[in-house]
Amino acid sequence: MSPVIESFVLWAAFAAGWVAIAAATLKREPNSPPVRFTWWALILWLIVAVPALLQLAFPQLLELGMRNDDIVQHGQWWRLVTANVLQDGGLAGTLSNLSVLAVTLLIVGRVLPGTLAVPLFIVGGIGSMLLQLNHPGAGNSMATLALLAGTAVIGFSPRLTSILGLAALIVIGAVLTVLGNEHGPAILLGLVMGVIIRIVSRPESPPRSGIHAPPTSSDT
Repeated sequence: MSPVIESFVLWAAFAAGWVAIAAATLKREPNSPPVRFTWWALILWLIVAVPALLQLAFPQLLELGMRNDDIVQHGQWWRLVTANVLQDGGLAGTLSNLSVLAVTLLIVGRVLPGTLAVPLFIVGGIGSMLLQLNHPGAGNSMATLALLAGTAVIGFSPRLTSILGLAALIVIGAVLTVLGNEHGPAILLGLVMGVIIRIVSRPESPPRSGIHAPPTSSDT
């Protein structure tokens, strides 16, 4: 897949996830904005952004923290974590990944509390890195997609726009996986996590904050 086509497909995946979540949120609360600023989201964004921006000044950080199967198998397991806060796409890729993460966190913050969204991001990121160990690299895009896909399932609402957005996300995840693109399994992993959480939670009716009661002041 050429870089141009890959970029277009990834943006389509993010847009589909954003639309699915926003549409479900607006169905439940038509008079509320589809985004919400939360302190946990800001902290998570900074945890990802600071190392990524430092890497621009110290490029050697990428080599020290990127995922690499041979090195991980020799004991440097922390690369499964550090690879999520470093970037292998240069300045353009770094700014794109951080921008997409910021938008995603604002939208996800309208649906999930930090106690659920942060673990989704972490597990999705580490799980995606494990699935791609044979392909050295780094970046937060897979963790972001896993979080986005999981939230789209958890906060799903039977509204046409939400259905179409989630369906598009599923199709893109499947197609990218078949084509061997690293972002496909990340989307599918997020969808699976979302299904598991939705089944375990089994809300009687769609609550305002997704699957839990409205977040308290400590969540914002």
